Amino acid sequence: MVIAFFILCAVVAVAVYLAATGGSRRETLPGESRLANRTVLLVVVITFAFGLVVPVLVLVKNGESQASTAVGVHLSSKEVKGRELFVAACAICHTLKATNSVGRVGPILDKIVPEVAGSSFKARKALVLSTILEGRALGLGNMPKRLYEGPQAEAVAEFVAAVAGHK
Repeated sequence: MVIAFFILCAVVAVAVYLAATGGSRRETLPGESRLANRTVLLVVVITFAFGLVVPVLVLVKNGESQASTAVGVHLSSKEVKGRELFVAACAICHTLKATNSVGRVGPILDKIVPEVAGSSFKARKALVLSTILEGRALGLGNMPKRLYEGPQAEAVAEFVAAVAGHK
């Protein structure tokens, strides 16, 4: 997606350049050499290419290195999927440092999950999974039940269990 954006920008830049110059070469002015004109053009092209390639490489490298990390915890592929699902449906209400979410309606998961379930990953996952499936207050609270089901609920529960309370 990012690479496509940069390619689009390059095409637009070339189109603007061609439109501005009329698509033709200008004649060499007295005192100018063709070699000097070509050198200037080469410097402009190299600068443009460098300015396009470096940000793309940085974005690709950052995306790869940060995709499986949250608050210092290395995430499994299932937990990475859980993070995506959490951001899509849960971050609006809940605060969780691993997603930089600051919800105001639901409890702060960094605080409540460790307090209620302790430090056992299994107990944390069970708490989160039951909350997702049953809703809060057994369906009588603000959180609807069955927000996610099956593998999606499992992925969100694993993600929250893995990161809640970590700094």
